[in-house]
Amino acid sequence: MNRLSVVSAKTTPLLMSVSAAQECRARNDRQSYFSITRQLGRAQFELADQELTRRLWQEVADRDLEVGRITHLLYGCHCHQDAAEMVAADDAFLAMDVQ
Repeated sequence: MNRLSVVSAKTTPLLMSVSAAQECRARNDRQSYFSITRQLGRAQFELADQELTRRLWQEVADRDLEVGRITHLLYGCHCHQDAAEMVAADDAFLAMDVQ
């Protein structure tokens, strides 16, 4: 092992900070909500596929996701593919602190 590798290993933190870990979880959580919302929007509004819609709502229940948050995203966005619009709608819901 060369000297640079030893110095780098000593100065690089092995674990991310608690706040960084929380931010990462929140980002992953948000992406989970966005993904299922997009799938539900397609199943319900584009395909009108009742069976697929039922299975997706069952997945929401199985994953213990917040129904109100998903409903807000489904009906609070004009375009579920617009990431900025989804973030704005999600931020508005989270600011309401209704859970």
